Amino acid sequence: MLSPLYDLLLGMAFGFLLAVPPGPMNALIAAESTRSPLHGTSTGLGAMSADAIFMVLTYYFSRILGYYAHYLYIVGFFVMAYLAVSILRSTFSPRRVVGDRSPLLSYFMGISMGLSNPYQVFWWLTAGLSFMNIFGILSVVGLFLAILIWVVVFPLAVHFGKVYGGSRVDFVIKLISALGILAFAVYILTRALTFFM
Repeated sequence: MLSPLYDLLLGMAFGFLLAVPPGPMNALIAAESTRSPLHGTSTGLGAMSADAIFMVLTYYFSRILGYYAHYLYIVGFFVMAYLAVSILRSTFSPRRVVGDRSPLLSYFMGISMGLSNPYQVFWWLTAGLSFMNIFGILSVVGLFLAILIWVVVFPLAVHFGKVYGGSRVDFVIKLISALGILAFAVYILTRALTFFM
């Protein structure tokens, strides 16, 4: 049995691996952060709220599936492997946005983008389900804690002009994130194959 601290740190590590790489949500957070760090954080909190909604739905979905949930682990492997490859291919070019509006609108932009993103839905039903079942509730808490830290720190960095510190740092972040996610994907596939043997 894994220790509670280990579970929490494992979840945090995975949360950062998912939250840090450039992608459409981080581009939106970066764009909103050019208004203010509060706008960027509000956008990130909206996206995190969408993840929380999907997590709860996935939890109940997994209770209904029971034994057959392990078949989705294999699908989760492919989703995570695809994510790892996508991170390596992605580029980061935030839009510059100016003007004044409520951070509440930024929150609704984040949650609506999260809820309408088919990839996010599919991730929670496959890889997210696998993650919750294999690593447990403390790892899920760690995952959301890491996302929360990211959606506060990243907008501050963007707002003050410290976006990744250049192309070399951007490449290293993408490479580490992709390899880390791929390692989780291989572990999930191994657990699925072990279950079926």
